[in-house]
Amino acid sequence: MRIARVSSAAALAALLVLASAPAAFAHEELISSTPAVGQEFETAPETVTLRFSAEVMTMGAAIVVVDADGTDWVVDEPVVDYSEVIATLEPGMPEAGYEVRWRVVSSDGHPISGIIPFTVGDAEPLVRESAAPVAQESTTAEPGSAEEEQSTAGDGGVPRALLIGGAAAVIAAAAFTLFSVTRRRAQRTDTETTDA
Repeated sequence: MRIARVSSAAALAALLVLASAPAAFAHEELISSTPAVGQEFETAPETVTLRFSAEVMTMGAAIVVVDADGTDWVVDEPVVDYSEVIATLEPGMPEAGYEVRWRVVSSDGHPISGIIPFTVGDAEPLVRESAAPVAQESTTAEPGSAEEEQSTAGDGGVPRALLIGGAAAVIAAAAFTLFSVTRRRAQRTDTETTDA
């Protein structure tokens, strides 16, 4: 009876671990931006503001705003204020298609990046062959495609797979133990009935 209780508790603990695994490995994400994806401005914006679902690290934050020639219109390093990252733009940006190419490091040390296209005036959206990655020493993540507002540079898959695999092993062991205990009881009952 005690073994059955221990096995049940182990199975329950494993299920709780599995249920909490996605939350444990969730990373911050971009929840809004100015400019927004595909936004059309009559006059050029003065800043770029990115808002994330939680705090991002100051170190590793990078924003560039480029035109078709690859000219970067960001004045200084971006300013990180908890979950908000702001970059100031050069004045006098002409009518054209632009891309905000950004990269930040979430509070768990995981780099995330993305691209936000926008236009100024009656210009056509920027069409590019390929996007150069944001210059960054501390991360190796590359921005995603132009259609993506945000792409994560990996998903912590190895630790999560190990965690889920371990939990599955615990569940299997608990199930086997329960099966063995139940089978022994049934055999014992049959033996006692035969002896009687």
